[in-house]
Amino acid sequence: MHRFLLIFISILAGAWSGCAERNAKNSGSSSVRIWAHQGQEAENRALRTIAAAFNEAHQDRGWRVELTFFPDFQFTEKIAIAAAAGDLPDGFEIDGPLLARYVDAHLLAPLDAELSASDRADFLPTILEQGTIDGRIYSLGAFDSAVVLYYDKKMFTSAGVTPPSADAEWTWAEFLAACGKLKSAGIEPLAMHLDESADEWFTYAFSPVIWSGGGELISADGRRVAGVLASEVNVRSLTAWQTIFKEHYAATDPVDPDPFGHDKVAMDWSGHWMARTHLEHKGARLGAMPLPRMGGKSVAPCGSWCWGISATAKNATVAVAWVRWVTGTETGIIPMVRANGAVPARRSAFAAFPEYEKLPYRLFREQLEHSARPRPHTPFYATLTRHFAGALRDIARGAAPTVRLSQAENEVQKVIDRRLGPAAKETR
Repeated sequence: MHRFLLIFISILAGAWSGCAERNAKNSGSSSVRIWAHQGQEAENRALRTIAAAFNEAHQDRGWRVELTFFPDFQFTEKIAIAAAAGDLPDGFEIDGPLLARYVDAHLLAPLDAELSASDRADFLPTILEQGTIDGRIYSLGAFDSAVVLYYDKKMFTSAGVTPPSADAEWTWAEFLAACGKLKSAGIEPLAMHLDESADEWFTYAFSPVIWSGGGELISADGRRVAGVLASEVNVRSLTAWQTIFKEHYAATDPVDPDPFGHDKVAMDWSGHWMARTHLEHKGARLGAMPLPRMGGKSVAPCGSWCWGISATAKNATVAVAWVRWVTGTETGIIPMVRANGAVPARRSAFAAFPEYEKLPYRLFREQLEHSARPRPHTPFYATLTRHFAGALRDIARGAAPTVRLSQAENEVQKVIDRRLGPAAKETR
């Protein structure tokens, strides 16, 4: 996959031939090709229904969306191959962290002109932040994601653990102390979901440990990890994070995919996608709090799939209309969120989901309004996450944070330097 991505970046760098505004003249009666990732079946059905409604609503104009799904593991490669062949669809889904790579390769048209002031005020700030590169908006999403620390109130009471006050979080020291109390009481403290296949989970779920401690994964321009990834503050934060595993508060090789739901552990470091299941199982026993803070304040991760318009779209007007439709409150967001249980991307959509007035759902909304961060904007994200996730996995298993972060930093910087050439070293 990475080989193909490098191919299309090298081929297309500097080859941007248009934008939505410039392609609007090609907007006569026609169909547009739209590519989507093949998510859960309920999500796929919802998207087909949304597309069918779009086609029916615009039948008099001759506008039609031709929707094609590709499995997640093929999707990025399909985009790369199509870009190299000069045959991109008119619009396509984008895994949020990869947006900068597509923008860097000039594959996307900006969407700024399509957003009114009321649109900007309605979208969650995390949706706009994820979609913005160098001050321009290139993507919009229909939903977002967030992570909390679920807990079992009954298990806490049994172990004499008092949760923080409403909607507050523990310091890292308080969190570790609670884990120790639970362990001493014969209760397994925590599920962290460190599955071997879940590489992106490491970066998504545990970057907040770095951010909360005052560190970063990469420089602000997305082109330097030297002196950043293996910084003293990051080493300190991940040394504290490693304590979870040294003290056996969480399993590094879990067997049960949902030990919290099966009443085997007292806490679950997990996302919105588990809220419905946990509520159904635990009812009033279920509690939720923000992630523990390593430093100044709790930080949550966010980010999900979003929609963009190809810079070479043959019919940008219809493609833009599709993006507006699929990210519209009534036309796209509400039916999609009803299908996949994610967090609505627009504030106006929350009225359709009264559960967001109470915990745990309210906490997800509050995080996305105030304390969540998307993964870094960098064209080298695929390389960064692969090495950072590998370092986290090894640190959880006992590797020295200083050594392992330094190794990851060196490997990522090598890739950046090869791509950018001598200029990369001159700026360091």
